[in-house]
Amino acid sequence: MIDKLKMVCLKSIDILEMECNNLNIIVGTNSSGKSTILQGILLISQNINRKQGLNGEMVSLGEFRDIKNFNKDNTDITITLNDEKENQISISFQEFEKIPKISIIGEGVEEFSKIIDYQTGKLQFLSCNRIGSQDIYQKNFSTIDGIGKNGEYALYYLLQHKKDVLEPNLIKDFTQDTLETQVNYWMDYIIHAKVVVEDIRNTDILKAAYSLIDGKNLRPKNIGAGVSYIASIIIMCLSSKKGDILLIENPEIHLHPLAQSRICEFLYFVAISERQIFVETHSDHIFNGIRAGIATKKMNRDYINVNFFALNKKNCTENTKIEFGERGRVLNQQEGLFDQFDIDLNRMLGL
Repeated sequence: MIDKLKMVCLKSIDILEMECNNLNIIVGTNSSGKSTILQGILLISQNINRKQGLNGEMVSLGEFRDIKNFNKDNTDITITLNDEKENQISISFQEFEKIPKISIIGEGVEEFSKIIDYQTGKLQFLSCNRIGSQDIYQKNFSTIDGIGKNGEYALYYLLQHKKDVLEPNLIKDFTQDTLETQVNYWMDYIIHAKVVVEDIRNTDILKAAYSLIDGKNLRPKNIGAGVSYIASIIIMCLSSKKGDILLIENPEIHLHPLAQSRICEFLYFVAISERQIFVETHSDHIFNGIRAGIATKKMNRDYINVNFFALNKKNCTENTKIEFGERGRVLNQQEGLFDQFDIDLNRMLGL
């Protein structure tokens, strides 16, 4: 598990250090560096064994001069990760060098490097550009048995692995302990829908259908977009293994506030099962879902880090770890930390 993260000179980040936990929620203003945290981890992932540079299979950022922090002169872009045993992986990019420099320190670093390498399947990324409702979905014939960074193979993965037995700590529906059963338990709980996948034999495609409360199967295009968007998140998380690192951009896309709150419950449930999750989000319902979980003692704050990002006067990222007290009260409220409802309410009241 990543215990500490440090970035230097990447995009809006001048120097940033962040402690990490099982569930890491990254919130903040637009263009303040939230996605850069995920991109930094992905840069290490695609370079640890394959040296894909700034533009690879997991993330493509353009030229060095496009992403170097403009406040820094003659400084390399550097990303450093430490695990709980103080093993360290550091990667540096220089302006005129296509191949990054990588340094590795620690006795157990080989195991650490495996969970950072996306081709091992121990690190997975689900981007905000994930696919939505489609009549047909592609099968995955690559050597990586995953869901794809845009969720394009999520339903094929479910088709291939639906009878897989999950670990006991990932079971919520005790009627069966299979991936398919648990996926549909959470689909029903979060968005009141279930998914059915069907192979189209002798082709490279498959079909999917979703059933709502009445049990009637509907084409994906005939239901709300949020249903298919949430399916890839649930499949990725429940198919993960102990020690996996999961990166998710904007899990709230197309979801009703109730569903956003419940996806927060789901992410916590998975994270405390010896996984590590990084979530970049603009959802106040996910943020308040954390607060409600702490208040009701359904969530242990010791497993959770919430980090608020904003730009300072130099247009560089400043990171504040949000502290929670009893009843989920925010102890160090920041300007821009989901305070717009109160601002608008005061305007309506003439205050």
